[in-house]
Amino acid sequence: MDSPALLAIAALVLGATAIGFVVRARSGRVVVASDPSSTDARLAVPGAEVTLLQLSSPVCSACAVMRRVTEELVAGEPALARRELDVTEHPELASAHNVLSTPTTLLVDATGAVRGRIVGAARPEAVRDAVRSVREQLGAAA
Repeated sequence: MDSPALLAIAALVLGATAIGFVVRARSGRVVVASDPSSTDARLAVPGAEVTLLQLSSPVCSACAVMRRVTEELVAGEPALARRELDVTEHPELASAHNVLSTPTTLLVDATGAVRGRIVGAARPEAVRDAVRSVREQLGAAA
């Protein structure tokens, strides 16, 4: 093989690696907003202090991971609920909340205000910390 071909292959490998690092860094990204972006009472599970609303798609492998994480978290906390909606069945919801990839999990308070979002599959500790931050916001607002 000649030098230009080897350089092209090396550049391709380095480029793919860089893209992989960027994608991995953005996966599981948690953002908790101090100012709710929107309010829709239909998003919240009645009686829950915080609802984890997971927006999924049928061909999403990370959605199953996030489903397990949120189910385990909700099982141990009575004031916490989870709900999952398919973005292919609810495109207007995905559009209204700027969902660009699945899973996207919205942290919704009892009034339906979106207090945060998790993009991708996050570690249980990160989800727990996001819920704690939302609860602190709610306590401070009361």
